[in-house]
Amino acid sequence: MASKISDTPRPLPTASSRASAANTSQPAGAATKARTPDPRWSKDGFEPSNTRPLPQLPAPAPLPQLPAPTTPVEPKCEPKPKPDTRAQDADPMTHLRYLASDELKGRDTPSEGLDAASKYVQAHVQKYGLVGPNKANAQNPFEQRFDVFSFAGKPGVASKGEAREHGAHKQFGHKLFEEGFYLKDGMPRETLAMLNRKYESTMKAEGQPLSPARGGGLRSVEELRSLATESGKGVNTMALLPGTGPHKDEVIVVMAHMDHVGTDRRGNIHNGADDNASGSAVLMAAVPELAEAQKRGELDRSILFIWTGGEEKGLVGSQYFVDNPIPGLGTEQIAGVVNVDMVGRWDDQRLSVVDTNRKGQPNYFREVVDQANAKLADPFDRINRDINQYRDRQDGAVFGRKGEDVLFLFEGLSNPNGGGDLIPEYHEPGDDIDLILRDNGGEKPRRVKDLMVNVIGMAANRKTEE
Repeated sequence: MASKISDTPRPLPTASSRASAANTSQPAGAATKARTPDPRWSKDGFEPSNTRPLPQLPAPAPLPQLPAPTTPVEPKCEPKPKPDTRAQDADPMTHLRYLASDELKGRDTPSEGLDAASKYVQAHVQKYGLVGPNKANAQNPFEQRFDVFSFAGKPGVASKGEAREHGAHKQFGHKLFEEGFYLKDGMPRETLAMLNRKYESTMKAEGQPLSPARGGGLRSVEELRSLATESGKGVNTMALLPGTGPHKDEVIVVMAHMDHVGTDRRGNIHNGADDNASGSAVLMAAVPELAEAQKRGELDRSILFIWTGGEEKGLVGSQYFVDNPIPGLGTEQIAGVVNVDMVGRWDDQRLSVVDTNRKGQPNYFREVVDQANAKLADPFDRINRDINQYRDRQDGAVFGRKGEDVLFLFEGLSNPNGGGDLIPEYHEPGDDIDLILRDNGGEKPRRVKDLMVNVIGMAANRKTEE
């Protein structure tokens, strides 16, 4: 059993008790006297009485020299690699979803929705290294802007941002300046003459008196401007992919109109998924693949992409481009034009094309299309040539009148083997992306893009007689 330890504190010795203890240690009878202090009183009790020198210890080793203190350095964080979005960017449906969204409110010319679509395209092409070719617009060389007018009282002309009623527009496309036009000082005389005739026919149809030309000849731009109503500025969006071969100063123009018809008086948005978000999206989806081909040195000629505005007014944007060529890219540099309009609907095994000139004779694209189709892993079953009646009612016609070789790609008509009607939703609010998905799951635009990439590659590298 453990002994119990007392927890009672012991009394500390007092000064008097320490003194008495010292006295009792002296021998009896010793005299009490003052003594000089012993010089050894301060010696450590452990020091020996016979003092000897301590052994010499070796000198301590010098401490290692430490580096001067520095400011702490934050550990570097490696930037996360950017996700590879090329597969998404090369899919037309990625872009079609945005271009045909309610957010853009029908992409009328002019409108904030069309401007937003233009900015979207510009960001995409810059991502893949394409350049803005319009040196005449130092502020934004990816844009070519133009004023849009109509003659007052013209039937079917709506206010800004409002869709026209399209009861009489079941025929595809538009004639030049059918529902609008541009005006610009110094415009070509032939275009000015056309606008004079347009003014006269419009006033005659309305039963309105004509305002005579001041000089007795053509009404000037200033006079026509005073007789017209201005709705705002339209925009052509463009990007150049420079060629790398001996013919790099020549260009293949690849185009699609990006505008549609806005909203109607009842507030319905005409999203224009097929007309022509589909063609615009196909052009965007072709950019990544063609940019890679250019890096590999596989494009002799340059590629000029144009997303036109004002097509729904009457081919206005395309005519403005031809009348006002951007520096270094006039019609003499153009070596072919591909226009893509409405390529989203029906099944994905057929397509319609126009590959003839104004006299009905095949141009060089006839052979190119057939060869490009044969190169596809799954070629189109039918390339129908059943839409020649639309040759002059699409943007490519403006270039055709200048003698250019033009290929027009179109989804086709209701009869798969050729002929028939347009889609029932043409220029109606029901032209939405869900109908493209219903018809072919989005495969039609994807397959048109693949065909178009082949066509462009072959046209860009076509051998010609010098």
